[in-house]
Amino acid sequence: MPIHYSAPGKLFISGEWSILEVGNYGLVAAVNNRVHVSVEALSGYDGISVTAEEFKIHDARAKILSSKLNFMNLDEKSKETLKLLSTSLETAIKFAEEKGHKFKPFKIATSSKDTQLEADGGLKKVGFGSSAAVVVAATAAVLDFLGYVPTKEEVYKLSTISHYFAQGKVGSAFDVAASTYGGLFVYSRFDPEWLIKKVEAEEKLSVIVSENWPGFYIEELEVPNDFLLLVGWTGESASTSSMIKQMNEFKKNNPETYFKHCNEIAKTAKDAINAFKKKDYNNFYLHLLENENLLAELGKASGVNIETPQLRTLSDIAADCGAAGKLSGAGGGDCGIAVCFDRQIAEDIVAKWRAAGLYPLDVTIDKDGVRKES
Repeated sequence: MPIHYSAPGKLFISGEWSILEVGNYGLVAAVNNRVHVSVEALSGYDGISVTAEEFKIHDARAKILSSKLNFMNLDEKSKETLKLLSTSLETAIKFAEEKGHKFKPFKIATSSKDTQLEADGGLKKVGFGSSAAVVVAATAAVLDFLGYVPTKEEVYKLSTISHYFAQGKVGSAFDVAASTYGGLFVYSRFDPEWLIKKVEAEEKLSVIVSENWPGFYIEELEVPNDFLLLVGWTGESASTSSMIKQMNEFKKNNPETYFKHCNEIAKTAKDAINAFKKKDYNNFYLHLLENENLLAELGKASGVNIETPQLRTLSDIAADCGAAGKLSGAGGGDCGIAVCFDRQIAEDIVAKWRAAGLYPLDVTIDKDGVRKES
């Protein structure tokens, strides 16, 4: 009987880009477009079988050699495609062994079709953080299969280590947090220099995971019954990791300008969070609109394509209808959001988005986070 776990996707509500700096806060939501992972015993082979339907990879065989996954029948492109999943499997197996649970051969299958949409004759990712969700669900499922049922904090920390290092030490892991914890929450990232030092010193994973991570903070917020989160997709996929590398280059060459923009975004995100907590929704709207404008300014200053014309159109339509609209995440395409507390306004936005060639998505906030499916 397979062990089946799923994990939700993510949306950033406020605080994009500034969240990369330790000490800044963002408002994040988990959404119900889930990634699914199943794990079951494998007989007749002393290793692992990987099937990833979304990448057309079936029964890719691998063995663990010196704590690393070595695929026997994959080309280099496919190995690169599975890099995030491979790293998460290595990390989970190593952690389980440190906890006294021996490796057992298994087959693992992943499915992320809920985070893709049919467009231009093919399937495209819509920017819900499916890679982070796969890492989270796979980490939880493999640990469970090996006999160790982890806490959500352990899943988050192990998944963050896998995701962060497999992507070349970029990202804030807010998407990992959304996939792990679920709901609507305030997030502040871990100190990356601290984590890099710990991992590169080859400290035991079980020790790193048990420690308090400097900078890491998560606070779940109550979602009002009339809170409506609308999501529109631009029709374009974006590569967040390549955008972050481009932004890091800008930060290196123009630190004063970079931090000026980041600090402005961080301030309006903090104000938005405080307004939301106080149920001061008029000011919450205003801070989200200001956040959108500040992101556009950061894009112009850095040369990173943050606010695309489609994202601006999406935001303007929402504002014209009486809601707060903005891009969500790194920008460059993918999704934008609108927030309101009136169903008629929501229906107007959806109709006008559709008329403008945007793709309204059927999305709600997912309160569960990573979970074991019956």
